[in-house]
Amino acid sequence: MSNKELWVAFMTIVSREIRRFTRIWGQTLLPPAITMTLYFIIFGNLIGSRIGEMGGFDYMEYIVPGLIMMSVITNSYSNVVSSFYSTKFQRHIEELLVSPVPNWVILSGYVVGGSARGLGVGFIVTCLSLFLPTCKSITCG
Repeated sequence: MSNKELWVAFMTIVSREIRRFTRIWGQTLLPPAITMTLYFIIFGNLIGSRIGEMGGFDYMEYIVPGLIMMSVITNSYSNVVSSFYSTKFQRHIEELLVSPVPNWVILSGYVVGGSARGLGVGFIVTCLSLFLPTCKSITCG
């Protein structure tokens, strides 16, 4: 296959993956945002007020980068896994495997699609983390 054909195959898989998780955004992007909001409220505000500072940072500021990365990694991985399982159960993985597209193109297309979902969720969680610490007095009185 030529480089142009490989690129078309790669972009087809990536765009299909991005369309798949944006089409059902209420199931793919909203639950991680709600989960991280609960983490921020429970661990950041309720427990963090009892712990105090960690290395000169407020406990909420201390846990936010870890919670953002946890959501990015978890959602990237779950996107790739659910895509592979859905292609297996819908029986169109055979079409991918018998096509002249190399396996590394297929795999990298799924990985980039999963990374796009992870980055989208990471952006949402980052925006929430910027908003929630300022509302500490609202959420926990």
